[in-house]
Amino acid sequence: MIRFYTPVYAVTLLLSAALLFSVQPMFSKMILPLLGGTPQVWNTAMLFFQICLLGGYAYAHGTSRFLNIKVQAVLHVILLAIFIGVLPFAIPEGWTPPVDKDPTLWQLSLMALTVGGPFFVLSGSAPMLQRWFAASEHPDSDNPYFLYGASNLGSMSSLLLYPVLFEPLMTLAQQSGTWMYGYFGLIGCTILAAVLIWSKAPKHNRKEVHKDAEPITWNHRFFWLLLAFIPSSLMLGVTTFITTDISSVPLLWILPLAIYVGTFILVFARKPLISDRYLHIGFDLLLILMIFQMISAFYGSTEPMLMIALHMGIFFFAAMVCHSALAQSRPHASHLTEFYLLMSLGGALGGFFNAIIAPKFFILPIEYGLILVLAVFMRFSLDDRQKLGAFIHSVKSTLKDKGLDSLFTLKGLAVAAIAVAVIFAFGVPSASIMTPAAIIIAAGLVFLRKSRWVYGLSVLLVLVLFPLGFHWGQHQFTNIVHQDRNFFGVLRVVDTKQDERILMHGTTNHGAQALEEKYKLTPLSYYSPESPINHVFQYLNKQKRPQEVAILGLGIGVTACFAAPDRHFDFFEIDPDIADVAADTEYFTYLSDCGSPYDIILGDGRLTVQDKPDNHYDLIVLDAFSSDNIPVHLITLDAIQIYLSKLKDNGILIFNVSNNYIDLEPVLARSSDELDVFGLADLTNGGTIPDTELEYYPAHFFVMTKSEKVKNHLEGLGWSAGMYRDGVKAWTDQYSNIVSVLGNKIAIKRFKAKMKAEEEVQE
Repeated sequence: MIRFYTPVYAVTLLLSAALLFSVQPMFSKMILPLLGGTPQVWNTAMLFFQICLLGGYAYAHGTSRFLNIKVQAVLHVILLAIFIGVLPFAIPEGWTPPVDKDPTLWQLSLMALTVGGPFFVLSGSAPMLQRWFAASEHPDSDNPYFLYGASNLGSMSSLLLYPVLFEPLMTLAQQSGTWMYGYFGLIGCTILAAVLIWSKAPKHNRKEVHKDAEPITWNHRFFWLLLAFIPSSLMLGVTTFITTDISSVPLLWILPLAIYVGTFILVFARKPLISDRYLHIGFDLLLILMIFQMISAFYGSTEPMLMIALHMGIFFFAAMVCHSALAQSRPHASHLTEFYLLMSLGGALGGFFNAIIAPKFFILPIEYGLILVLAVFMRFSLDDRQKLGAFIHSVKSTLKDKGLDSLFTLKGLAVAAIAVAVIFAFGVPSASIMTPAAIIIAAGLVFLRKSRWVYGLSVLLVLVLFPLGFHWGQHQFTNIVHQDRNFFGVLRVVDTKQDERILMHGTTNHGAQALEEKYKLTPLSYYSPESPINHVFQYLNKQKRPQEVAILGLGIGVTACFAAPDRHFDFFEIDPDIADVAADTEYFTYLSDCGSPYDIILGDGRLTVQDKPDNHYDLIVLDAFSSDNIPVHLITLDAIQIYLSKLKDNGILIFNVSNNYIDLEPVLARSSDELDVFGLADLTNGGTIPDTELEYYPAHFFVMTKSEKVKNHLEGLGWSAGMYRDGVKAWTDQYSNIVSVLGNKIAIKRFKAKMKAEEEVQE
């Protein structure tokens, strides 16, 4: 029987963890259509799952203290069976988020009602089954922590398989059904694990402390909490950092979570694969490289994919440093459930900090940098000589014995050089000084990396003055006019050296307006006089009748300047703060001065436009995903059918698909085929308004229409049929595959073809 213990318990824990971590991206994707695709959806979902995990570990710890193994096993199987009643997972009918307040509590309530029960009871499986194993006669029963590796292997496998296997090949309904059958299998495995231990389980629940078990102190408990808190918070910080400018999709949620789980596998292995020395070196060097890159490229553009790789590397080493210290300080198996409970509590606190505390109290997204600094200090956590009290005492003694001359050491000079370079670069901003300053700062940090407090405080100074992501790949700002933060992200109104005012949402440009009166109502960004959208409005201008236009995504209201007699605009905007800024004439004046009658309708555009009458609009513009953040639910077949039903017979549906990294044209081309409507696309280059430095961007638009007249009009102006891409299918609410459209191949192909055609005309 002994030989069956390890495979049965390992398989049960692996399956339990796989179910736990596959439900996270699956259900988060289900609720994205209701919440506009913001990265905060994932942070809130992670907070919920961490709270459930904490509840599950508390359940395992409490029942381990007060129930014997047989009673605990029966209770656990009963609870697993009870929650079959909520399967398969689905969004209950009638659940829609509030449009006038923060939807965080709404999202948490929805998740509690649907996935909360199964997730809670599954969360208790890992520590509970390890407790059962510890009561067996297996040779490794005194050290069941190796089973934690099997659990985390299941977690990581399900996370990595989701974007490459489950998401591309299965609809959400199929994923939910498959998950349900896996849940049935887990119940069977849990019963088998209980049967194996049944005859060996003690009849009474006597809490016996093993002779080798070290007593658990409050210092131990606080240490475990902090070591669990830091990687959890960093995971959400780096996730927000990368999803703000790419897309809120499971692929980019999963990478940091997979790294997070993978570090547990490595540190709880029987033999550590990476020594602490190399972990510390890797963490410090990548952190210093990031600081160098961030400061040297302060006024320049950055390759986002390289930045993502760099930050993923930093997160890996930071998590490894903390989790390695956690694994090295783990208690005897008799304290196993308490150890896991405190680990879970630390993780939940990290999620609470990022999802609830930071958005409420930090206008800037500085939490990521602050926790990185905390990780720097924790790198020295196992070295008693590096305690703050000892450091302060050493400084005092040195100053007392040697006076101020003691400051003139290589270490003191390095600190001074870093401080001067950072403060000078921040206080006297100039592109010419950033690279020299970055070199001085990086060199100083390399020299100081073995000194806990001066190194940590130096990193803190840099990251406070240069917040992570704040200037990544953005324009040179001469003035920050307004700044705020809410559930949907960080919002800033900024002036640039080109005499234009920009609304930034995270790192996404939501519209620009010239400050010079002469050009104040000249559309910029994706709506310049050269933009393909002008062709659509040219067609509408020929139709001499009252017109209704819907714009999904307000931005700063630049489309209001496509005005005409008897033309009315409905702007649909999910973020009330965006609406307030766009309508405030102290910031922008497109809405007030372009002369168009308009209404602003708050709420997710897809959900709110559905309330409008059928055959109501002459034109619907989808511009809720300009730049690189893609709310996928806005371009599914289900959504497009709603939009088409709201159009008049000769109406036009146009999508702004301008993007740096993702090909949306092939998705929409397939959708137009599926819906039997004309699908056309056009792309124009960027440039500047004549006699000014005002820039406009390359613009890529896709049109769907049932009208042959519209089709002929656009084809006469250079539009052509939508292009396809191998492996790309139309997306639905049940299916989308972001991997298949990574890399902007179609836009590049279309641009090259257009340039070639223009050259042939000139010849």
